[in-house]
This record gives sequence, structure tokens and C-alpha cells, in this order.
Amino acid sequence: METKRSDATPPHGLESRYRLVAELAATPRREHLVNGLTVGVLENHRAPLVSTVLCYRAGTREEPARHAGLAHFLEHMMFRGSRRFGAGEVDRRTLALGGSNNAYTTHDSTVYHFTFTSDRWVEALDMEADRMAGLLLEPEEIDTERAVILEEIGMCEDDPWEALELEVHAALFDGHPYGRPILGTRESLARIGGQELAGFHRRRYRPDNAVLVVAGDVDGGAFEAVADRFGLLPAGAAPAARGPTHARRTGELHRIVRRRGDLARLLLALPAPAAGAADFAPLRLLLTILGGGRASRLHRALVDERELCLSVSTEIAETVEPGLAEIALEVVTGAEAQEVEARALEEVHGVVEGAIQEEEVVRAQQMLLADWVFGFEKIHQQALNAAVSLALFDPDYLQRHLQEILECSVERLREVGRAYLVPEKGGVIGWSLPET
Repeated sequence: METKRSDATPPHGLESRYRLVAELAATPRREHLVNGLTVGVLENHRAPLVSTVLCYRAGTREEPARHAGLAHFLEHMMFRGSRRFGAGEVDRRTLALGGSNNAYTTHDSTVYHFTFTSDRWVEALDMEADRMAGLLLEPEEIDTERAVILEEIGMCEDDPWEALELEVHAALFDGHPYGRPILGTRESLARIGGQELAGFHRRRYRPDNAVLVVAGDVDGGAFEAVADRFGLLPAGAAPAARGPTHARRTGELHRIVRRRGDLARLLLALPAPAAGAADFAPLRLLLTILGGGRASRLHRALVDERELCLSVSTEIAETVEPGLAEIALEVVTGAEAQEVEARALEEVHGVVEGAIQEEEVVRAQQMLLADWVFGFEKIHQQALNAAVSLALFDPDYLQRHLQEILECSVERLREVGRAYLVPEKGGVIGWSLPET
């Protein structure tokens, strides 16, 4: 399905903020090292700070099913010792230099980031290059981190929303890696040892499978600093070819009911397009009309008017392959689950089949534009955005996404709604009801 573009200016009242996009979303200057590492440099001299973000195309999607949680496990191990920096030394050195660091794993990538003052930011490159080339994976450190992750799994199992979400995702994706928990399971973690971690690191943590962005108070010399530390690292063996995109559940609405916690919670999950697809931005806008903020349709109908719910929210997963959209409702004590579900589905059908008002489109566009601007407020956030866009999508991904939202017509919203907001064609409803 092709995107319907127009040459019109953004809706009335958004023009000035639309111009701000060009200022905030500067595209990094890019170079490619001989070994395949993509390097982006984004200059911003407003503060004497530099953020580095190293994004590997190595998420849960790349794991064998029997070793679920491998990518996240390796993320932990990247802080547990390399040739030059012993166990915990990355954190200790970062703290001693007044910086910060962190990492996270998604289904599509694993991301590592540092922020230092501009007189010492190259320390981040030293640590990143060393653990890319010389991760140690000592047995005792592996056992320590396995115990930490098992505690994380226990926390998720005890959280009603987390537990419900995991079960709903597994049902929607039906075998695809997107339906597996990023943390893995107790059983899969028991099967992961040094050999599995080393193999994943060797196959996926290669320069040609990564993007490194340096952003902040730097100049063109940043490229040379990166090349000095990463340029001689071998590219490694070619990654295994990925299989075809998985076809998600189709047919009737699937329902899950579980007992957990003291409040009723409903989670509706629907198949959604990949983040790079033409329908992604319009669907995100439509979901914002449906459940974004206090003026949204679901909030007005279920929270304000009928007083059936305490809160509502909507979300769409930003994934490389087709993912999911979600509608989450926290239900008022004593409200009938059957009525809540019926009213929620009524609102979903209404936004597809009924009239969409221009003012609610503009309101949703304003919300998403504000979120977009906030996402570029700090240089650290700009670095993260640039690295993930370059690694998983393309340099102009975020700007194009926002432009499509601001230029979206009511007709386009109806078209996308008819394609995706149809729970009866493969959606999953999950209920977490109070324990009896």
C-alpha cells in the first residue's frame, strides 16, 4: 500500500513546530570503516557533553528458540570483563570520570551508550572497542549474571501487567521471536553457558553488524578517534540469512483469561505493520486518536462517561518486521468485564467505521509532535535516535515518520483502520482478573 502524500503545509497551528523538526533532527555525517562499521557524527556544541551509542543488530529475533534470552544475557556480560577492563570496571571507570552508561536489549537490537564531558569522551570508545574484540565470559561471572536475570524474570512474573503482556504476545505471534520474552525463561537460561554466549558474540558483535554514533561537543576528528580504535577489528563471518517474515495469527479473536493481582486489566493486541512500512505512521496517529490522552475516545467513553476504567493507553511496537498494536485498560473495581470489553470494542469499531473529526486528528498530531520534539531534547536522546535509525531503518526514518503523521488525511486514517483495527481478524484479548 503506497503512502498518500500531499504538498500541503502542516495543519494550522503546527507550522512553527514543524519547522523546529529540521533544526532538531539533523542527520549525522556518516563514514564506513573498511571492516564495515558505520560511524555517524552529530555535532552539537550547546553543552560540553558527548554521547556515544553503539547499536548492534543483535536482538531476540536473532536467537535460537531453545536459547531464548541469549541477547539480553550477553548484554549483561558486556559489563562483566574484557581484556583491558575487568569485571565491573566499565561501571567503575565511568563513575570515576563523572560519566554515565547503560544498555538495553530489544527484539531487534542491543544498544550500549555512554555520556561524558567532551574532554574525556574517547574513554567510551576504548571500553566499547575492547569488549567488542576481547570479551572474557568467565564462568563465575556468567553464573552471577544468570542469577541476576532470574531475579528479573521473577519480578516480571509477579507483575500483573508484565505477565499478561508476555502471554498475549506469545499468543499473537505464535512461534515468532517477537512473541518470546526478551529475558528468556528459567529453562532457556539454564541452557545458556559460555559457549552459547561466545558464539552469539562472535556472530553478531562485529563491526559490520553495528552502528556507532558520536554526538555532542565534537568535530570531524571524532571519525579519526573511532577509526584508531575500531578500524583494525575484523569484520567477522557473514551473519546467517534470516527466514521469511512470520505470518501472525489470523481468523477469529483469540481470548486469554488469567488470575493475578487485585485489579482487572484488559490488553487487546492486534497485528501491526513494521515500523518502516507505509501504514505505520498513520496507524500510530489513529491509535493516538483512540487512546492517547484524556481527550481520546477510549478515555472519554470508558473513564469519564461510563466510569468503567481507571486508565487507558495505546501503543504500537516499532519493529523491523511486522509487529503489534496494543490497547490497555485498567478496570474500575466492580465493573463487569463483559461490559468493559464490549464498550472497548465498540470504540475500536467506531473509529474505523464512523466519522473522524478534523479537530481530533489535529489534537493527536499535536501530541505526537510534542513527543517527537521531547525525544530530541537532549543530545543523548539525539544520539540514540540516530543510531537506531541508521542500524534498523534509514537515516531519514524519524523525520519521514513525523512528516507522514502531520500530512495524514482522514481518508488515509480510515483506510489504515480498516486494514488493522479489526480485532475479529486475528487479534488477541487478554484478561487479568483479580484473584478469587
